[in-house]
Amino acid sequence: MEYYNQTQDDWRIAQCCQFHDKALVKRYNLGTTTKTYALKEGGKERVQTKAISNCKKLLDIISTYFPTQPKNLRAFRISSELLPCYTLDFTAPWYDEIRDEIKEILAETGRAARKHSIRLSVHPAQYTVLASNKAEVVKKSIEDLEYHALYGQYMGIPAEEFSMNIHLQGLYGGKHEDGISRFATNFPYLSEYAQGCLSVENEDKPNGYDIKHTLELAQRIPIRCTLDTHHYACHRMVETERVKFDGKYVNRKVRDVEHITHTHEYFREAVKSWRGLRPLFHVSQSFPPEDQSHWMKPNAHVGEFWDEELMSAHVPMLQYADFDIEAKHKEIAVKGFYDFIKKEEEFAGESISSIRIK
Repeated sequence: MEYYNQTQDDWRIAQCCQFHDKALVKRYNLGTTTKTYALKEGGKERVQTKAISNCKKLLDIISTYFPTQPKNLRAFRISSELLPCYTLDFTAPWYDEIRDEIKEILAETGRAARKHSIRLSVHPAQYTVLASNKAEVVKKSIEDLEYHALYGQYMGIPAEEFSMNIHLQGLYGGKHEDGISRFATNFPYLSEYAQGCLSVENEDKPNGYDIKHTLELAQRIPIRCTLDTHHYACHRMVETERVKFDGKYVNRKVRDVEHITHTHEYFREAVKSWRGLRPLFHVSQSFPPEDQSHWMKPNAHVGEFWDEELMSAHVPMLQYADFDIEAKHKEIAVKGFYDFIKKEEEFAGESISSIRIK
């Protein structure tokens, strides 16, 4: 089965989950519902209606929106809300009733993705912690991962071509090695497909898991490392400085840290962990330094990219990897980043050439 990563070398920057423009929001953004509503009278019908509607919206996105975009923008992170309340115990028979219809719609979506060379991925929430030290959390995490893996399976995308990414997490005041060991121990409990499409990313907290830790994990189990370049920088923001804010002095994170580049050993090793396929990495950006409300939150994602030096540093990385653009203004931020890249190509007098590291 052919998919974009097996036959093409065009770089991609991806939009994440939703749309920002009001007209696009109305047509394409998925609907959701909560456990509270599912438990109320008419909850079954609400869940089933939302699920089928969301699948049709995803098909619409893949069939009508992305085919109009340049090839470099044909990548999309699918929302976790595609099938609302799917992992709740009492909704299982509800979904069994509509499973054939869901499969049919998503199979058509997969065919559209292949036809138009659109890269697809998912990103389960922060509460999916395979390295947890609590058995119930691990059980729920496995259920959530299998749920997200269904997206790729129902769309007919080979596991290695579908990206399902989570954070390593699971430190719980212990040593990094403890979480790595628990993750590696729990990994075999996933289905073959879920194992094949899973990747793990580095975290932004200085005491959390850095890219070096995810690479250690990849030495123990066959898992791919997703490099988040913004998290890499935030992880190294350990110093603070005293500044005056709102009439009093507070500690502000010092942002002047070394950013990762395409020549760094960690970058190259993360690329290699994808075993010849183009990786899907993450890039985001802090709010401008003059924005005082975010002085102590450098890990917050800005609406649109403003730092041309940072964007420029990612251009050579696109030779080796695709990137999810994690910005609040969604397709607008993606287009702004794309326009900057094309200007850089024009200035250099050559296009970005894809290189595969095995």
